Amino acid sequence: MSYTNVHVNISENQQQKLKHAVDAKSPVSIRLDYEDLCGSDVLALTNSQLNRMKKAFQNGKGITIKMSKRQVVHNMKTEGGFVSMLAGLAAKALPILAKTLLPTLATGTLSGVGSVLTLLWS
Repeated sequence: MSYTNVHVNISENQQQKLKHAVDAKSPVSIRLDYEDLCGSDVLALTNSQLNRMKKAFQNGKGITIKMSKRQVVHNMKTEGGFVSMLAGLAAKALPILAKTLLPTLATGTLSGVGSVLTLLWS
């Protein structure tokens, strides 16, 4: 199948949805509002999807893009596609994890060590 790279705007919620589809290797549908039909994110679309997108843009409307498993996998390999988008999503998640999850893990680990030391010295 032939794909054409198109620049669109994909929200963080849609990025999460795409990440889930990539992880599950499953098909996915995403809704692009009229304002989202131009942006910096890249999607590889079929000719049919591209024609529907052009028509929606000309009519001032949005579109729902339904992507097959094969298309999701192809988008993973597309330069500027899902890989860079998901990397950006991971970069946003790391500071949150560092502030919330890691201190909790460290506290749990230290309290576990303290319990072992208490048992050894008792």
